Amino acid sequence: MMNIRKRLAAAALVAVGFGTALTVPTVVDPAPAAAANYYGALALSPSTGATGRALDYPDWSSASNAALSWCGYTDCKVVVRMRNACGAIAKSNSYWGYGWAANLYTAQSNALYYSGGGYIHDWACTSGHQ
Repeated sequence: MMNIRKRLAAAALVAVGFGTALTVPTVVDPAPAAAANYYGALALSPSTGATGRALDYPDWSSASNAALSWCGYTDCKVVVRMRNACGAIAKSNSYWGYGWAANLYTAQSNALYYSGGGYIHDWACTSGHQ
């Protein structure tokens, strides 16, 4: 009959071996040679508050032009440009604020900071980001 120490030691070795078998991959896939870049832009008309979003475009220029087109007013301007990221526009009583980041929470936090508080007016994320 095994004593308690031997039983615990045997159980620990089995658990470690089983856990290692589950967590260590036997084959590692290489990273893609060139990961896709998704470009986006947010445009804003400060006089009306209208916004335009453009997401998942192949380059900065295309994204910016599309955002301006969707905004639809003569005073629209691109306020956020992002690549593989999220962007946000915030509004306070006195200021507009803009921000971007790899995740939505940080993009919105940046926009709120630059507006001096207030609320999130609009936001968007390119594919694979949230």
